[in-house]
Amino acid sequence: MERNSLVPESVARHPSCVLIKLGQVVYQHTEQRLAPLGLRTRHYTLLSVLDAEGPMAQQELSRRAGIDPTTVVACIDDLENAKLAVRSRDPADRRRSVVTLTTDGTAILARAHALLDDLDRDTFADLTPTQARDLSNLLTILNRSGALTEATRP
Repeated sequence: MERNSLVPESVARHPSCVLIKLGQVVYQHTEQRLAPLGLRTRHYTLLSVLDAEGPMAQQELSRRAGIDPTTVVACIDDLENAKLAVRSRDPADRRRSVVTLTTDGTAILARAHALLDDLDRDTFADLTPTQARDLSNLLTILNRSGALTEATRP
């Protein structure tokens, strides 16, 4: 393995293998950055979806966030205990729970965004601004890839 490489060159010839390792490393760093706020990456994801899209049913939140429904239930419990979100019955269908971001949730989310902005700067410090923008564009394309999104549907 090269001295400053995350994966050996023989493995790095496969971009998917590099993405796996980069994802693991960045995930670990994200967890570390969010920990002082009492958040994990999945909490941040749920808060971000609620902030961007407004209150929604628990099942829809699970789908929109791309997080398993069982995990979402536990995360919402955490967010409720921290007073960052509230769960209430949907007046149109009492069997459903609707999750809403609280004022405290909005405030902690702003702090989390700032921490993750710093992480992005640190993570991509070796890239030129053009390379960072190009990488962001490529990752956006992959994130919206029909082949990848279809492959992850149950």
